[in-house]
Amino acid sequence: MKALKRNRPATEAVPQATELAAAGVTIPHYISGHYRWAYLWRPGVWFFDHMPVINCIVFGQYRKMVDATLAHFDPTDATGSTVLIASAYGDLVPRLASRLGDNPLTVLDVAPIQLGLADTKLRQAGLREKAELHLMDAEALDFSDNQFDSGLMFLLLNEMPSDARRRALEHAIRVIKPGGQLVITEYGALGKEHVLHRFPPLRWMVMQIEPHLDSLWRNNLAEMVDDCARASGKRVTLTDCSLIFDGFYRVKRFRVEDLG
Repeated sequence: MKALKRNRPATEAVPQATELAAAGVTIPHYISGHYRWAYLWRPGVWFFDHMPVINCIVFGQYRKMVDATLAHFDPTDATGSTVLIASAYGDLVPRLASRLGDNPLTVLDVAPIQLGLADTKLRQAGLREKAELHLMDAEALDFSDNQFDSGLMFLLLNEMPSDARRRALEHAIRVIKPGGQLVITEYGALGKEHVLHRFPPLRWMVMQIEPHLDSLWRNNLAEMVDDCARASGKRVTLTDCSLIFDGFYRVKRFRVEDLG
């Protein structure tokens, strides 16, 4: 099957905003629009990158989510080279770098200010030399096919419109080697038991923050990932699923294999 087109070049680590146009990287509309105040506006970035704020947004579950995510990564060859597709607030980046031991880490983000945060945290933890940082759009990864052993998407898919979500998944699976893993930490499926699912006013409140969440809630994530894998000539098998906060959040591990 024909490989997906990699049509946006990588740039040097932590590029400045003025380099965006020259690098051919465009901030996606859903970031420059709804999420601008949280991810691009410097005062907002400063505010949201405080642990009490982060933990409030995820209903006190941040530590559990990160712990459950990192359980799938270690210094062994089984984890190998790892790519974090979109940086994240909090201490995920330095903890992941530390957890990987001598295994290399690549962190990408489409926003220079977010790469700057990752750079600062890695330096403060004495781990900067362990990681490569790339200005790159998750929808158009400029990496070779089968370049990484492991991939991680942490609370990324819920922020994307459906079409962007599928492109990001297709590219993520494309760059992961057969036999490797893709770990996805996300909101759980929409159910009927959790209080935040049952009552429309509470669902409405959550969706004011995450306007694209409903389409993720109402789709089978495992089926979506497998469908996207087939677009890259691969298939995935769900090997582990951890539910957090009574299923409001989930961490899923997929094993990636060749389709044949």
